[in-house]
Amino acid sequence: MLRRTHAGAALVAAGVLVAGCSGGGSASSAGSGSGAAVTIKAVLPPNTGPVTAADNAGLKSLTAQYEAAHKNVTVQWLPNNMSSITQSNAQLESQASGGSAPDVVWEQYGPVTSGAIPAGLLQNIKPYLSKPNPYVPGSSSWLSLFQPSVVPYMTSTNGDIDILLGSSVETGFFYSKAAFAKAGISGPPASWADFMTDLGKLKSAGITPLMYTTGEPCNPSWFERLATSSLLANQVSQFDVNHAQVTNGLDVAVGIHKGIISMSNPRYAAGWKLLGQLVPFSATGQSGYGACQNPNVTSPPLSPQPLLVQGKVGMLWGGSWWIPQLNSAGFTDKFGVFPEPPITSASTPYGLGTSTLGVIGGPNGNGQWSITSQRADSTMTPAKTATVMNFLAWLFTPPHLGYWLKINGSGSYIPTETDAPTVNLPGLSSLVPSGKVPTVVDVVLDDVLSAAATNSGMRLVQDYVNGSMSYSAFASQWQSLLTSSAQAWATQNHVDLSKY
Repeated sequence: MLRRTHAGAALVAAGVLVAGCSGGGSASSAGSGSGAAVTIKAVLPPNTGPVTAADNAGLKSLTAQYEAAHKNVTVQWLPNNMSSITQSNAQLESQASGGSAPDVVWEQYGPVTSGAIPAGLLQNIKPYLSKPNPYVPGSSSWLSLFQPSVVPYMTSTNGDIDILLGSSVETGFFYSKAAFAKAGISGPPASWADFMTDLGKLKSAGITPLMYTTGEPCNPSWFERLATSSLLANQVSQFDVNHAQVTNGLDVAVGIHKGIISMSNPRYAAGWKLLGQLVPFSATGQSGYGACQNPNVTSPPLSPQPLLVQGKVGMLWGGSWWIPQLNSAGFTDKFGVFPEPPITSASTPYGLGTSTLGVIGGPNGNGQWSITSQRADSTMTPAKTATVMNFLAWLFTPPHLGYWLKINGSGSYIPTETDAPTVNLPGLSSLVPSGKVPTVVDVVLDDVLSAAATNSGMRLVQDYVNGSMSYSAFASQWQSLLTSSAQAWATQNHVDLSKY
């Protein structure tokens, strides 16, 4: 999803830091085998090029240091040109059928923790994470180094941990400081009601308040996740049968079957009514733009960032990766960012004031890796697993994690370990949750039920937001989509929803 730029000079500046973090004798030998040569095949973060590319300079440097201290270990980094995790996992299953999968594979927490990947292809690495990281003196466990909000995203419903998560990306509203000043807005809104008031102030000042983009799923799926997770927070337990951090197809299908995720449930419907309130404040042409598009894309959907830079809109909904991009566009110090404000009873009687920090973003930046099993990778013996985990422990010391992510994401990635250094980008810290994130409810717009449901849902949202469809027409068609998609999911997965 992210587009990255290079922070080349950081490599020289950080060289002393990483050299000073090289492990001592016991850490160097731990898990490195008994002297036999070991080659670790590891998949790079997606679309970063080969390990020699500028984006991967941090990983390349740390790998060279590790190999120098472990003469019997060679790390072969494999380029990753996959466009989606679905495509990547299809390749993994194909490789696993012949026992030829790489040792370290790129993954995302959704497929891993929801059970979408065939059982037995990935290893449970919790036993390693429960012990101290050998390169972090005094650590009680490797797992204790992670932020509290991250661990639930790594944990499957059976308690296993089959994935490491290196960084988070978060979302928020980016605004022009000049536009806010002209409209007399003194600071970020504290609630959704305040947010709507500020949109009105911008419009009264002659400024187009917002571009809510619908050219790809980002803004629509973000709103669905925000509104549904917030407004249904006190009803989630009635359909969250999977008990993961993020709902999966079974949860959603059960919620629809029970009538909780339903337009006839006023609590659920309230979210879509709030979306309709954005229509008078949003610029036209929403389907020509996408919040996750690179600013350099020249064919629709385009990035909306230039609209903010050029003063054509006062506010945009974007992600933390926008910060270095806007700086590169010459907009440094001319914009601010604030997290999505909570929906309170001032906006709807169903507002619970649930904190939405971390609900939309989360630990899905770079550094998402799983370790394959011997079933998927015939070379993966217990001894080799120990070597692989020792190498990853080296990459995941807090100083090292912060170092290579700084280069890989120009600071827009937020390290998942508490003590990892983070680039001080203005506004970034305000987007990061400090505690546990509530259960995240995805329904239609993020491929939870099916890609077909997402595509159909996107068309409905586009028509609704551009003003060509009334709320009543939208509600009717959206309910029909919910019902048919849940039944199709249940049929395809051989699930009897009446049992729940």
